[in-house]
Amino acid sequence: MTPEMTFEVFKLLVEEVREARRARRDLSNMFMTLNTAGVGALGFLARGDQPSGAGLLAWAAMALVLTCLIWRLSNQYYSGMLATKYEILYEYEKKLGIDPLQREWGGLPRRGLMRWFSFERAMPFIFILGYGVFVAFHTSPADVSGVTAAILAGVHRLLGGVL
Repeated sequence: MTPEMTFEVFKLLVEEVREARRARRDLSNMFMTLNTAGVGALGFLARGDQPSGAGLLAWAAMALVLTCLIWRLSNQYYSGMLATKYEILYEYEKKLGIDPLQREWGGLPRRGLMRWFSFERAMPFIFILGYGVFVAFHTSPADVSGVTAAILAGVHRLLGGVL
């Protein structure tokens, strides 16, 4: 491969990294919006004048927790994909005889909290913690079991007694 071709492939790979980072950011924005709307919905349901009661709050919060877990798994997927793309870029940097991406990565802080903490990683867990506190404040185990029994009875009727 000629040096010109190597450089063109390198530029293409840099653009792919940029697109993957943009897609990860857009996905995180979508999950942030979804969870913010979920917080509003929980607030609406917690007004107290709803016949569904606290059990529905618990189920809604569990759905939002599931959303947060999917968010976290998506973040992990993109982190792994980007790590692989950077490894390939580093190989091309060696071929080109330049290493700006490796030097930039090497210059980032790697000590203490910054090594393990990032806003993107923390947000799903912060929402999960908030949902847990909310549910603990607004529900009792009897509320949750009552809604669970009603849901199971409805599913049983829907399926015509198959279960």
